[in-house]
Amino acid sequence: MKLNGGEKNNMNPDQINQLFQVQRNNRYQVRRSSAAHRIEKLKKMKGLILKKKSKIEAALTADFGKSPVETELTEIMPVISMINYTCKHLKKWMKPHKVSGGPLFFGTKCMVSYESKGNVLVISPWNYPFQLAMYPLLTAYSAGNTVILKPSEFTPETNKILIELLGEVFTTDEVAVVEGEVEASQALLDLAFDHIFFTGSTPVGKIVMEKASKHLAGVSLELGGKSPAIIAKDFDLKVAAQRIVWGKFVNSGQTCVAPDYVLVEKSREEELVKLIVENIKLFYNEQFEMNQDYCQIITPRHAKRLQELIADSKSRGAKIVFGGHLFGNNKHEPTIIQNLDFNHKIMQEEIFGPLLPIIAVDSNKDMVKIINDMDNPLAMYLFTNSKEVLEYFQANTTSGGFSVNETLLHVGHSGLIFGGAGKSGIGRYHGFEGFAELSNQRSVLIRKFDTKMSYFYPPYTDKKKKIIDFLIEKFHYLF
Repeated sequence: MKLNGGEKNNMNPDQINQLFQVQRNNRYQVRRSSAAHRIEKLKKMKGLILKKKSKIEAALTADFGKSPVETELTEIMPVISMINYTCKHLKKWMKPHKVSGGPLFFGTKCMVSYESKGNVLVISPWNYPFQLAMYPLLTAYSAGNTVILKPSEFTPETNKILIELLGEVFTTDEVAVVEGEVEASQALLDLAFDHIFFTGSTPVGKIVMEKASKHLAGVSLELGGKSPAIIAKDFDLKVAAQRIVWGKFVNSGQTCVAPDYVLVEKSREEELVKLIVENIKLFYNEQFEMNQDYCQIITPRHAKRLQELIADSKSRGAKIVFGGHLFGNNKHEPTIIQNLDFNHKIMQEEIFGPLLPIIAVDSNKDMVKIINDMDNPLAMYLFTNSKEVLEYFQANTTSGGFSVNETLLHVGHSGLIFGGAGKSGIGRYHGFEGFAELSNQRSVLIRKFDTKMSYFYPPYTDKKKKIIDFLIEKFHYLF
């Protein structure tokens, strides 16, 4: 069977169940596929992505006005990098990993075998609709799983190119796409997948986890949260401002690891705000409505929510020092906000848009308290050249990722694990950790020759106890 390239893959619950059963019947055949076979398919996918790069860029522009250059940087390059990294290492990853043991295991061969989990469901979001669909899907396939992808209904043009690309590499009993709205997601989540990989909001992540619990399915939840950017007093504000502006306003702030708010000492607040505004103007020339480098908010409903956050903060005394406007084509100005407190809605939920609160504090201790009073963030961005400051923030905070003197870049490294902590996510992927996350890690012990371990079977005599006591005293361990 082949995917219907270019057609909408909307299915009713019976059709979804039938597709699931087709993949379930094929799961062991996919598991038995060799590293060479999987690598061949990954390389074929890479070739198609490069060949149809302009079509991918056009799809993302159609869906929410994303710049072709930004698409290359944030959607295509990470997937190509992931394919290259996986092809280089997959053969090694698939081999059993040997484990040594103590005296009791003399005469045995012990190892951890990485085998497919079986049937995997990938639910991908709309904000990076190509990268965040392909990356976990190809990771799951590289681990020997069959995969059903449920992409967002908000990005129909990107979905078309996903279906087209996947249909040229995989049959539907290996990889399939199911489009649709909430009803399609619910029908999929009612099925007994072996693992569910979800990228999206924390509230929906809780629903996914609840559904998965009914089948005791494994879950990877890549969520979000309020990721802080922290500027220590020793760091150059010009450099920090430039890097924060890029990290915040790429994809119009619709990035799960975007800097959500900035912490800076009070004496440096006004200079920082001035530099942030200068960099916004430098990047986008204040032509936000028509600027092709600055994308849209995905839907009017999402844009309205951002306006409501601004209105709530203004009603509580916040100061809008730049931006604040929503244009008719669903583009939202980069917006800088000061004089906030933690009763404002904007400081109680992930912003997921081009609104940047600036929080002025007295000390590093105050910054740590603010961070720790919230849920663990998906990422943390610290700007400092001080080893002591770096160690202080690392020792006293928790986050999924931690970048120093940079924003977003850690996500693009195929060998660096990616994931959240607490409410910002469960599980890890990228590189070997992604392969392991989507594998059943089976412990294997093989008795190679008889060492008369049966001597220690019951009945437990005094003589046997004396021998065991001697072994413990002599070797300090048995296992």
